[in-house]
Amino acid sequence: MSRTAARPERVSGPARLRAAHRRAWAPVLAATWLVAACAGGGGGDAETAIREVTRRWEEALVSGDPAGAVESVFTADAIRLPANEPAVRGFEAIRGALAGSIALEEARFDLEDIEVSGSLAYASGTYRVRVPQGQTIVGKFLEVWKRTPAGWRIHRVMWD
Repeated sequence: MSRTAARPERVSGPARLRAAHRRAWAPVLAATWLVAACAGGGGGDAETAIREVTRRWEEALVSGDPAGAVESVFTADAIRLPANEPAVRGFEAIRGALAGSIALEEARFDLEDIEVSGSLAYASGTYRVRVPQGQTIVGKFLEVWKRTPAGWRIHRVMWD
């Protein structure tokens, strides 16, 4: 009585090469997808994520609670560089600088240029804010953004 073990069907030629090719590239493709998915901090690509955070900042300024939005907009070691004023460094100092802010009637930041390189990006554009008394202030800004575990955040910002 002879026992014959079931042998797997042998694949040869081009089919064998295709199977080997798929096995070899599967981890590379999976890693590429994972890196791309994480690039925007969960919100798609970097530019989209930066625009989303900018809209969040506009909403906080109009609601009158920019201090409450600091952690969702800035990095922990962010630096704000207002024109003709001392630099403001870190969450606590930024919150303090924004404490007691009045709600704006309008806050609009038009991002004209966004360039991304690895975990840093820069954005520049123009802004327009209108205070309740009706005065409108316009100017330009330059931001350095940093990708953090929580997503893209403003790391440095200066404006005129």
